[in-house]
Amino acid sequence: MTSQQLLRQMSTREWERAITAADLVVGPAFAYHLAGGGPAAAVHVATGDSLTDEARQQLITELKQAIDATVARVLSAQIIRTTTRDEEAER
Repeated sequence: MTSQQLLRQMSTREWERAITAADLVVGPAFAYHLAGGGPAAAVHVATGDSLTDEARQQLITELKQAIDATVARVLSAQIIRTTTRDEEAER
């Protein structure tokens, strides 16, 4: 399998089917907004159903920290705001 096959685009419907088929639990979505522009990236996290709540929370926290750092490094920009799916729903 090539890296291009691993990174192919998925529709949200395909993503939902893949998550369901893998018995994953849908978690938070993070959207990254940069100074001087609109949204730059968004990531939606899903975790294994067998994780404890504590392990799931720790994993999500550490994934978010890594994604924050990667977005800032790759885009050579300061993240001015990160929103979660729950925050977007409140708007």
